[in-house]
Amino acid sequence: MSLRDYQDDAIKGLRAGILDGHKHQVLSAPTGSGKTHIGMALVQEAAAKRSRTAFICDRIQLVDQTSALFEQYGINHGVIQAKHWRFDPSALIQICSAQTLSRRGIPEDLRLIIVDECHTLYKTTVDFLKEHSEIITVGLTATPFTKGLGLIFSNVVNVTTTDKLIALGWLSPLRAYAARQMDMVGAATKFDGEWKEEEMEKRGVEIIGDVVATWKQKTLEHFSGPVKTLVFSATVDHGTEICRQFQEEGFNFQQISYKGGNDKKRRDLIEEFRKPDSDIVGLVSCEVLAKGFDVPDVKCGISCRPYRKSLSSHIQQIGRVMRQHVEKEFALWLDHSGNFLRFYGDTGDFFANGIDNLKGGKLDSSVRPEPTEKERKQLLCGSCGFILLPGMTNCPSCGWARPKTNNVEHLAGDVHEINLKSKVSEKSPLNDFLKDRDRAWRQICEESLRRKKGDVETASRFAAAQFKSIYGVWPPRKLENTTPEPCNPMLYRKIKQLVIAYAKRRAA
Repeated sequence: MSLRDYQDDAIKGLRAGILDGHKHQVLSAPTGSGKTHIGMALVQEAAAKRSRTAFICDRIQLVDQTSALFEQYGINHGVIQAKHWRFDPSALIQICSAQTLSRRGIPEDLRLIIVDECHTLYKTTVDFLKEHSEIITVGLTATPFTKGLGLIFSNVVNVTTTDKLIALGWLSPLRAYAARQMDMVGAATKFDGEWKEEEMEKRGVEIIGDVVATWKQKTLEHFSGPVKTLVFSATVDHGTEICRQFQEEGFNFQQISYKGGNDKKRRDLIEEFRKPDSDIVGLVSCEVLAKGFDVPDVKCGISCRPYRKSLSSHIQQIGRVMRQHVEKEFALWLDHSGNFLRFYGDTGDFFANGIDNLKGGKLDSSVRPEPTEKERKQLLCGSCGFILLPGMTNCPSCGWARPKTNNVEHLAGDVHEINLKSKVSEKSPLNDFLKDRDRAWRQICEESLRRKKGDVETASRFAAAQFKSIYGVWPPRKLENTTPEPCNPMLYRKIKQLVIAYAKRRAA
């Protein structure tokens, strides 16, 4: 199994942590970064030394997904689950779910434990780890925000971020729209501070017609028609109604839930959805698909479950559609819950910087205030509702230009407002879109591929020359390792000026 550079760095970081005396560590890495591959490499190495290991999945349904990945790489393993065809107690590597272990107990002779989605704390696992501090344990998670995680794990290893993986082409960039959202003003809350399910369901049903209409419009606009879609509903009954209304429009949407207890039906639906030519267009779920679910060719996500506090749930959901796939240039996100704007600042900060400690409990325990009308205007395209990333002065979807406000702009990778007055001349019309070199490079790549009609070799040379002309240095990576994004109109004009100037020099 060949690991990427940052995956190798993660394993080196975990080894260094063990040498420093940390037996229980968290590996934090974005959804889609290949944490399961890192876990596989660790258990394979341990098994080669005849050590018994366990790979604990968060949910029973993820056992089959993980087992299939182990099978793909030829890694011999058993599955601890009733009547499972891979049940083999003699195998050195065992895959199991936390729910199964809560009934059967954890084997005592383990030397290494991998806990997937470790931010979900199951009492059986927690108690066992507290009683067996000597067993090397690695928790895998994209969102290590759970309060109390630091009482079980003493170290966190975080070697890459979402923004870095997007820049390297390992994750798909996100294009998000703030669609009509359910009105949660005055809605009752539960003891944990989140809204009550019945409140979300009642208010969510009122806008399902808009959910279907927006999906039809935006998938046609961006993909010329329906694409594989995940919908996160407020409740099971809410998801049932979402499916019904999509099906009335002629689109095969199916719900995945634990209601009814039919494991085989859930497995069959998921396996059908995995097929490249699946008859199922969309899967709907309130929580089941939010963690660990891996279908890379999903191109669209729809958020219909609002959160007041849980940043981890929001990040886990959008991560489901950001996995890399050869046929996916970007992922589309339709926000009917308000979560994208509600968690905008925290999400941007986490995507840019990751996390270096296990004290992030407040990220999942603090109620986020609703954005003001002024804030919404600053973050949304005034024409189509596209959610503008920091640093965008023009909407990449429709070309709408963001009005300038008091020389203060949002910069990519920084969720705070920064005054540019002291750093660059206000007179230059290039400052806004050239400040972020990485984004400019992605846009230059897009324009170069368009000009060279998809010829990667000539487009690569052209793109590098434009970047060098603008910044005086060569680009940070090759075009082949870059995920292009639509070119800002001002950057397009800049490239056009450079091409004209070059032509004039050659003519002279």
